[in-house]
Amino acid sequence: MRYVVAGVFACFFLAVAVSGVVGLLTGWIHPWERPRVLRLVPHGLGQVLTGSGMTCFTAVLAFLPVGDALISLLAGGACLLLAGTVLLGVARFPDRG
Repeated sequence: MRYVVAGVFACFFLAVAVSGVVGLLTGWIHPWERPRVLRLVPHGLGQVLTGSGMTCFTAVLAFLPVGDALISLLAGGACLLLAGTVLLGVARFPDRG
C-alpha cells in the first residue's frame, strides 16, 4: 500500500514539475492561475523546483532510506521546496520595469 500511495504522490508532483516546464517553454499557465501570475519565468521555475522537492520527499516515503541518504534526500527536498515556494511568490509581484 505504501508503494501505491508513493506512486500516486510521485505522479502528481512530477505533473507539477512538467507543468512548470510547459510554462517555461510555451508561456502557458493554468486558467485558474492566470489572474494572479504576473511573471511567467519565476512561476515556471518555481513549479519545477517545488515538484522536484516534493518528489524527493516522496522518495523518502517510498524507499525508506537510512543514514546519509535519508538526510541528503530530506535536505535536498527541503531546499528545492523552499526555493520553489519563494519563486512562486515572486511571480505574483509586478516587475520593476
